[in-house]
Amino acid sequence: MVNTSSTHYGEFRVLVTDDQESIPQLIERLVHTRLGCEVRCARSGNEALELLERECFDVFVTDMKMPGIHGFDLIREAKAQWPGMDIIVMTGYPADFPYVDVVNSGANDFINKPFPPSEIEAKLVRLLNERRLRHAHVVAENKYRSLFELNLDGMLLSNYETLAILDSNNSFCELVGMHQGDLLEKTLEEILPDSEFERFRVWLQLCGNIGHGTMGDLHIRHSSGRTIAVDATVTIIRKESDCLFFVAFKDMTTKRELERDLAEAAQSDELTGLMNKRAFQNRLDWAVSTASEKSSALVLMMIDLDNFKRCNDTYGHQIGDRLLASVGSAITASIRRSGYDEGFRYGGDEFCVLLHSVKPGGAMIVAKRMQETFQQLETYGTSMSIGIGAFEPGMTTEELVKRADEALYRAKAAGKNTIEES
Repeated sequence: MVNTSSTHYGEFRVLVTDDQESIPQLIERLVHTRLGCEVRCARSGNEALELLERECFDVFVTDMKMPGIHGFDLIREAKAQWPGMDIIVMTGYPADFPYVDVVNSGANDFINKPFPPSEIEAKLVRLLNERRLRHAHVVAENKYRSLFELNLDGMLLSNYETLAILDSNNSFCELVGMHQGDLLEKTLEEILPDSEFERFRVWLQLCGNIGHGTMGDLHIRHSSGRTIAVDATVTIIRKESDCLFFVAFKDMTTKRELERDLAEAAQSDELTGLMNKRAFQNRLDWAVSTASEKSSALVLMMIDLDNFKRCNDTYGHQIGDRLLASVGSAITASIRRSGYDEGFRYGGDEFCVLLHSVKPGGAMIVAKRMQETFQQLETYGTSMSIGIGAFEPGMTTEELVKRADEALYRAKAAGKNTIEES
């Protein structure tokens, strides 16, 4: 007999039907003793169908010739009631019930009478093991679907070679603003911006060598046209005839925006809207280095608010703060944007401006515009003194600052509200 001493199949139920009383009794003893299954017996096809109406069975072992309903009709009726039930046919008339016809009618296996107990045991063990495997697969599939569908991260299953999208969860549909049906007609190339697709493709190839990987700062395309910052994690799934990959996208847009806001706040002066002294030191070093490497024009303007202390003493600090904000507005309105020029509050009533790639005479034009813009505001008896220092090849950061500072000193000494160049 098959050695099943270490295997117990107590979770399964078996129905045995035969009009010869000795055969159901034999199989019942065998199955219960050797396999541990619960067994019920019936003496006819009609009795078996009545049991199937009331109870659930995993395996149905039946004779093909009995009183009442029997043969192919019995198999079809039983299968109709329990489509997932396995069926083993027993018969002493193989010519009347060919194996192929039996299987086509819905049975899983076939055994000729008379048979040794080991043969029926072996066939049952095979079917019960297959049922366990199917059950484990269903459990795993349900667990996967739950994790997949309920995950807050956007998830995709895709073909490794074609990048065709095979499956997606609700979170990913929301992430890109598309219905699942529309997504399943697309490839990853269609949801990644052109600038990101090549980087993603190279990264995926590298992950293919080790089976998994993580990529940060990836951007995917939303149906509205905007891009969304994500971190991606991929797992390669190799099958016999195909290669798939599973990728999870974590939406990092809010985090990136917060990081950017914090970075800007760390470099910004809240009162004037200009950059602060810390940012000035970093940007000045970079500007001097770039001007040296590219032989490009660079000008540093240093600005001081004339009579600011008198204004504070006369009108109070609230007016003083309003005045400093006006200086910030005048500087911002007078310089170029898009990375050409940069304005800074150096501290107190001192301000700086960096002019990049400025044309000859351009710094004086900006300085006069700045004074005129400021004078159109409520100045409370104050004015601007401006010193202009032009960068020369070989000059250090300290030398540029000194040149602009000396020009500012001369401007204030000349009677304030004055512009001096050096």
